Amino acid sequence: MNCAECGAAGQPEGAKFCSECGASLAAPACATCGATLTPNAKFCSECGAAQGGVPARGAPPPAAASRRITSVLFGDLVSFTSLSEARDQEDVRELLTRYFDECRQIIDRYGGTVEKFIGDAVMAVWGVPTAHEDDAERSVRAGLELVNRIEAMGVDLGIPDLAMRVGIVTGEVAVTVGAEAQGMVAGDAVNTAARVQSAAAPGQIWVDETTRLLTSSAISYVDVGSHQLKGKADPVPLWAVRAVVAGVGGAQRADGLEAPLIGRERELRLVKEVFHGAEDSRRPALLVVDGEAGSGKTRLAWEFEKYVDGLTYVARWHNGRCLAYGEGVAYYALAEAIRARLQSLRPDDDPDDDPGTLLDLGLDRYVPDAEERQWIRPRLEALLGISAVGSFAREDLFSAWTTFLQRVGEDEHTVVLVIDDAQHADDSLLQFLEYLLAVGTFPCLVLMLTRPGLLEQSPALATNRRATVLHLEALPDADMERLLDGLVAGLPDDARSSLVARSEGVPLFAVETVRSLIDRDVVVPRAGQYVLADPDSLDLESLGAPASLQALIAARLDTLEPEQRRVVDRASVFGGAFTRDEIAGLSPDVGDVDAVLDALIRLEILRQESSRFSTDLGRYQFVQGAVRQVAYGTLSRHDRKAGHLALVDVLQAEENAAVEHAAVVASHLLEAIDAVPDAPDVPALTGRAIETLQEAAARASALGAPSEAASHLDAALSRCTDEVLGAVIEKELARQLDRSGDEERALHHAAHATETFDRLGDVASAGSAAAVWATALVAKGDFDEASTLATARYDVVRALDDAPEAEMELLRALTNGFVRNGGSELLHYAIEYARLAEYLDDGPAMVDSYNALSVHFVRIGLHGVSHQLLGAAVDVAREIHENRALGRALLNLNADLNPSDVARAQAYGREATRVSAAVGDRTWVSSATINALQADVFRGDWDAALDMIDDDLVQPLEAPFQELVRALILRARGLRWDADTTPPETIEQDPAVRAVHTLVTGLAQAESDPAAGADLAVSGAEQMYAFSGVFDDFCLVFAVATELLKELGDHDRLRAVLDMIDPTRRERPPHGVLSQQLRMQAWLDAHDGKGETVEATLREALNRAEAWGSEPWAAQAQADLATWLTRQGRADDAAPYAEKARATFSRLGADAWSRSFESTLTGSQV
Repeated sequence: MNCAECGAAGQPEGAKFCSECGASLAAPACATCGATLTPNAKFCSECGAAQGGVPARGAPPPAAASRRITSVLFGDLVSFTSLSEARDQEDVRELLTRYFDECRQIIDRYGGTVEKFIGDAVMAVWGVPTAHEDDAERSVRAGLELVNRIEAMGVDLGIPDLAMRVGIVTGEVAVTVGAEAQGMVAGDAVNTAARVQSAAAPGQIWVDETTRLLTSSAISYVDVGSHQLKGKADPVPLWAVRAVVAGVGGAQRADGLEAPLIGRERELRLVKEVFHGAEDSRRPALLVVDGEAGSGKTRLAWEFEKYVDGLTYVARWHNGRCLAYGEGVAYYALAEAIRARLQSLRPDDDPDDDPGTLLDLGLDRYVPDAEERQWIRPRLEALLGISAVGSFAREDLFSAWTTFLQRVGEDEHTVVLVIDDAQHADDSLLQFLEYLLAVGTFPCLVLMLTRPGLLEQSPALATNRRATVLHLEALPDADMERLLDGLVAGLPDDARSSLVARSEGVPLFAVETVRSLIDRDVVVPRAGQYVLADPDSLDLESLGAPASLQALIAARLDTLEPEQRRVVDRASVFGGAFTRDEIAGLSPDVGDVDAVLDALIRLEILRQESSRFSTDLGRYQFVQGAVRQVAYGTLSRHDRKAGHLALVDVLQAEENAAVEHAAVVASHLLEAIDAVPDAPDVPALTGRAIETLQEAAARASALGAPSEAASHLDAALSRCTDEVLGAVIEKELARQLDRSGDEERALHHAAHATETFDRLGDVASAGSAAAVWATALVAKGDFDEASTLATARYDVVRALDDAPEAEMELLRALTNGFVRNGGSELLHYAIEYARLAEYLDDGPAMVDSYNALSVHFVRIGLHGVSHQLLGAAVDVAREIHENRALGRALLNLNADLNPSDVARAQAYGREATRVSAAVGDRTWVSSATINALQADVFRGDWDAALDMIDDDLVQPLEAPFQELVRALILRARGLRWDADTTPPETIEQDPAVRAVHTLVTGLAQAESDPAAGADLAVSGAEQMYAFSGVFDDFCLVFAVATELLKELGDHDRLRAVLDMIDPTRRERPPHGVLSQQLRMQAWLDAHDGKGETVEATLREALNRAEAWGSEPWAAQAQADLATWLTRQGRADDAAPYAEKARATFSRLGADAWSRSFESTLTGSQV
């Protein structure tokens, strides 16, 4: 035994004190809990108390007393004692642990502090240590969330009776400032809160009068009377929380009929979970809420908005609505959301609403980098319609818009984007959302509210791995009964049953029914709730209650005053929000428009937007879209036409109308034409509509929305009777269809346009249309037909002096076709393409042509020339900000340099992954990631490579590549590798993937069947060589396959792999392949007794690895050379190489390589 104090050894067994220093030999114990301490412990391992006078880490300053106004919350589980008696003790412990975790999380989110847990009870306070003016409101919101969360927890755990009750009291307490957990507050409010909680009913939150008065602007209550509480001389009036009815402080409160949230609690919890999931993962998430009209989508979003508004941390909220009119208005909802964000920055005393000024405010506020502001500004201007749209690539626009949203979040706030009426969403908006989900690296929730049909038209939304779909089903009868009871107190059973039967589970039907009864004074407000004016005389049948929602709404509209009905009818033409002046312009026969609007708001037909995060702030809109639809459906044909034309005049009078409203104006013109198709003004209106549709198509095309552009052009073509104009429209329609991926329709319209121009004798236009035709053929894979068509047309167009644009289009089609097909004519047409591109100073065409030329020179083995061309393409692409072309060139450079100059390859690879992510094309992102992975492996950045492996970035088809990288690194480190040998579904489409998958399977099988593993390794190498020769991915496959064969000691198969490289092809292997080939050859020579060549071969292998820039492969060559020199008795010569190899293996964590080296070094074998 040794003395812990002085260290003296040899203390006698049983001695109590040290014979040297007299210190006690007893094991030290914690002064707080009595647990045995380890020698020299500064803290107790049982209770964490500081020992030996050492202050606890982070000890707070001495506590000080103070008086504060706080809100105190007490909550406990109802009947928990009896519940726990019937359950296993471990189950009870797990339940309590989860309960405590949920309480802490919720109270923290609402800015409260947990004072203590007492058994199954929790006490929390707001206003300590820092007071806020909305502390009382946040405590009530937290109480509601606690009650709902515990109810949900009971359902999850199979304990449906699990419930919580909460009491909240606001008052003055004594506060120990600086105290942690228990002991922070004391006073009458604390005791009273505990008594209020005891009186509360299960599943309810009861509050005192002070709390109610402080929170009534945002929370609705039900008077539950006065209660005699223990310790109180007089009865205490209490109120039960009914619902949150507004944002914090009463923002956006609408004092009207609002049903309690019934039957949608589970759905609201899901919305919250997805929101917090995006927050935790710091990646975007999409939640699609799908339901029929009136099923509760908008209400669900409103409940979620109130929830987010009540949290202590700030979420950046955005609203956007897709237009019912103007189908194909590209990105309308996104533009509205960002416009509202900018408007929210305008000072209250500043009337300036100039869009450019607001954009400046937003960029200065959210984008600190000047260069980034310069890049984002014109792309946001294009979205917002501030200026003419530039020629930006779609991916460039998407990247800028995504970056702006990320900057709005400022790296700490979750961005929320709510898109309402998403069933009207344009294809390009949906593609932007897919881009955002794929490349976004910030917390963002996109909440889409849609009627059925969107998911059928866009199934990719439902299958996206970051998307969740929530279907709102009809409410069951029991929930409808609760809903009606929440709307009207004291409904007779027969009336309730009749309304439930007619509602068919649609909440809106119940709400509209009650509104109709309020209109007739059958239901009246009393004591803060709606009740029947005469419960004994209610007879729904005698009142003529309609049996359908549409009939019910129509009946309500029929009861309006004439001027009210005229305003409603004309407002229904808008299809969205409208201003007071706009509706007044459509209603010259209404005397007092303001009075009518106020009356319609009181009747809850219309509402006025009050959210400062909505671009419709101050505008009017229908409370329910179904009301607008019914009102519009009752208009006569002539009234519809007059309304649409009047609205066209209003829209075109607005500033930037031609830029921003073209699609909407065209839609209203078409509605007017179709309303009265035989009117004499139809030809003139049709001409206006066609011109406006062409403007809308040009804007959509410039915004990277080819599907919307095609939709506008298709509508224009269907109404065009002029042959020349029709051919122009049809050619552009074919181009947009091809860009949107609809090759079949593109081929049809391009062929017809070409024939029409031929008939008209317009050679240049016919050539241009033929170029679109050929481009669509290439996209479809009909290369021979495309080249035949384009070659013939090119020869004709080239002879013209005034058709360079048509010539350029034909050269682009020919070049891209030969790039895809590998035709020998590629060089000729690529040169002509580059020549014309430089002559016209067409940057994108220059990049395209240089890339095409580089492909040709790679095919004939002139990699140096290819590198120069790709470098030129990179320079031009950077200069003109052509990200897609830049990404393509960088990716090709990375792939081509991987086996020859890994330092440059790595730099290009990392830039390629960034640029490809900005472009948002998953195929490019996946390929760039695979190439960058290989560069990191060759360079020796193995941890970075493992970190880069991400199933979200790499497409399933290319997954075997990252599996091979994982296998190489983990095997070199001697770590367990759980092989994934599942072949991708479309593996037959890609020979490179087949080769890699074969090798991965061989590595896995070699553990149990070396011969089979060796056969597969040889096969994988042969397949890759047949596909790419000694370049591209062959280097990685060759290295892994030969290392496996060496490890297995399979000389014959190793020779076969080395001999497959054909010297007659005049393709000198790159450094990486040659280094590995020389190492393996030296190993074979050593075992074959050809020692005279081994040292020279290994030195050349090392030189090649160093020239390549690969530290791991250089270390392998150094290890082999050290082993060989040691075998020759030249240990001193071997030592420097051995030390370098060891250092590299240590840095890489390559323990298996290190053990193999030390073993062979000791055995003196290569």
